Amino acid sequence: MHLVFGGSFNPPTIAHLNIVKKLLSTYKGARVLLLPVGDDYQKPELVPFYHRYLMLELLIKKIDRASVLDIESRREYKGTLASLKEINKIHDDLYFVIGSDQLKDFRTWINYEELLESYPFIVMTREGSISKEEFESMFKDVKHQFTYLPFNENISSSNIRKSLKKHSGHLTPEVYQYILKNHLYEEQNHV
Repeated sequence: MHLVFGGSFNPPTIAHLNIVKKLLSTYKGARVLLLPVGDDYQKPELVPFYHRYLMLELLIKKIDRASVLDIESRREYKGTLASLKEINKIHDDLYFVIGSDQLKDFRTWINYEELLESYPFIVMTREGSISKEEFESMFKDVKHQFTYLPFNENISSSNIRKSLKKHSGHLTPEVYQYILKNHLYEEQNHV
């Protein structure tokens, strides 16, 4: 079983680490494959891929059954389905891990219907998010397989980018030191 956990990881946080740990403790014998988006993914404030890749390596360095993939750095962005098809050539029994907050806009994803029909999803749910019944209703017109896994940490990469010092406790010490050393997410001086 290979659990593909995608995202911008801009920066990778303690919540990302705890999701990996939760997945590995829930699915014994599984491997987690972290899939950071490439540089051409259209998202503001995205630091270069190699920084996010190296920070993810630091984040999971003590976890044997997790690794970071560089697929999306080697080609233009074609969407999650294209990446999963590429990963599927090397690894079998793929599941895609997604946060419940991402499901709200899921119909805007490239080839979302084929993605839902092709791979089972593990949906990380939060207290106060849409209920399982509401998610099932949202996608009742498309064949899909969702497994729900509760995860209630409320850590935001965007908050870290806005105020690194204030939210430094949401990063592992290694990732925080890497950010400082490489001058990432520095607060802008407004003149």
